[in-house]
Amino acid sequence: MREKLLRINSSDGIELVGLLFLPEYKTNKIVIHVHGMSGNFYENRFIDNLATTYINKGYTFIIFNNRGKDYISELHKGNENVIIGSCYEQFKDCVLDIQAIVDWAENNGYDEITLEGHSYGCNKVVYYNHKVKKQRIKNIILLAPCDIPKEIEEYTGDMYNLCVKKSKELIDNNNGNELIDFPIFSNGKISANTFYNDLLYGSECDFFRYREKNKKNNILNEIKIPVIVVFGDIDNCVLTQPIETVKKYLKNNINNCKIEIIENADHEYTDKCEELSRILEKNI
Repeated sequence: MREKLLRINSSDGIELVGLLFLPEYKTNKIVIHVHGMSGNFYENRFIDNLATTYINKGYTFIIFNNRGKDYISELHKGNENVIIGSCYEQFKDCVLDIQAIVDWAENNGYDEITLEGHSYGCNKVVYYNHKVKKQRIKNIILLAPCDIPKEIEEYTGDMYNLCVKKSKELIDNNNGNELIDFPIFSNGKISANTFYNDLLYGSECDFFRYREKNKKNNILNEIKIPVIVVFGDIDNCVLTQPIETVKKYLKNNINNCKIEIIENADHEYTDKCEELSRILEKNI
């Protein structure tokens, strides 16, 4: 296995730093991994196992920091710096980030592309597929896809209505970049714009609607390529509904969907990294 640091610019000039894992022989197949909310490309330990698994299966593997990296991040934009991170990012900009990596892959001869997301990264991968239907995207892997608005409501608890009210007031007064209290993040803050526009019911990321049980979702239903979904049976971020409800919703909404459940696995697959790798090795 060979490794290479990459710096790839999005179309709006944000520098995305990533790591490329290369097999010893040339391949036209690549897996592009999209990290979750306030994450980064090196934080989740299961990445180490996945890199080995994909290389052994003849894939190149690329992991990268998107503009939702960490809570508040200083990112390069040309010769200047901008402050983004998950506290300030706009969900729709995930298309710009993923497109930059897909463009790099296509320009380097990869014509069999798998998009893989973890947590909030699942929403980004599906949204990208919805907005940009690329013929070279052959598979989608969803690691712990969440009903984001329901998860947000449950985890903020008694503060939920206050967060909604405060963020709306700030936006109405043209202060949408001001930070509000947000107990989900360990830094305890998020911008009013990001909370109100991207994390509430009906936002553009709201399509894993497990809470709606039997209802159809057009964004998921339009996916025609194979989808592999893997999550744990103690993942409280995914399981805002009973596990059978989540499985049924995914099966009813994604046409070509295979679901794998890892026993005693949490949201980060703690101590279950090898099992996750075995599942993906078998299914990819």
